[in-house]
Amino acid sequence: MKCLPMPSVSAISGWLVLSLCFALSCSPARANEKPAEAIELAPHRAIYDLVLERTGAGSNISDIRGQLIYDFTGSACEGYKLNTRLVTEIYDREGKQSTTDTRSESVEDGKGRRFRFNTSQYMNKSPKPVDATSGLAVRASRGGRESVKVTLYKPRKGSFTLPGNIYFPTQHSIAVLKAAKAGETRLQADFFDGSDKGTKVYETTTVIGAPLQLAANSQLPHLKNAEVLDAIQSWPVVVSYYEQNGKKDGLPTYEVSFRIYANGVSRKLMLDYGAFALSGELSAIEFLPLTPCR
Repeated sequence: MKCLPMPSVSAISGWLVLSLCFALSCSPARANEKPAEAIELAPHRAIYDLVLERTGAGSNISDIRGQLIYDFTGSACEGYKLNTRLVTEIYDREGKQSTTDTRSESVEDGKGRRFRFNTSQYMNKSPKPVDATSGLAVRASRGGRESVKVTLYKPRKGSFTLPGNIYFPTQHSIAVLKAAKAGETRLQADFFDGSDKGTKVYETTTVIGAPLQLAANSQLPHLKNAEVLDAIQSWPVVVSYYEQNGKKDGLPTYEVSFRIYANGVSRKLMLDYGAFALSGELSAIEFLPLTPCR
């Protein structure tokens, strides 16, 4: 069975953290703008269980099961570190199974100036990766114009420059949370997370719903340590990802919806790829100590 084209783990994590992977206003802000002091993302380890929500007509998929392990640490002054592992089992209509194991590490400067990424993908429990990507993205400003220089080490060495105000994953998460707290309902942003061999930039549209009642978290299935979220504001969010210079039919390549809390934790995840959709829920969470900025 051919491996399904799925977004990179770093992208999904950015969205979950909000990536989640988290503002400004409906129009893009300067990508290297210092995050607001009020946005403080909680270091935590979390596990999300993924199941097949639906398949479209003509799809060869009969079932998908998966689990995302998510480890987020750091702060605005020392930078952010994210380690993730996404394991999915995909079954086709003939009952054939394929297993994909994607492991990712990224380090992001607290002001969104530098982003280092490293991703490896394994298939069917092979000890050797079938694909590996690593690189470094550095923001620069010359003559009032923003750009991002990307240096790739894998799969092949090279470098290129991306023009414009581009958001890295945690930087985008902070932007979304800033927009939500300010009562904004939309955020347009170009997004780079090192996916697609380190060359992909997505145009994104984030739609932010009205803040949910504080009691909304307690209405979800009980989970150890998640009671911390009972007193934290949350919002329903939908992020649509479009190919840059891609198809112009108005449809996104995929969409991610979730409930995002003011500390960056996410629940009630939905990943919609058009041909199929996955739903995911937080199944375990541990909050880690936060080192405050001096």
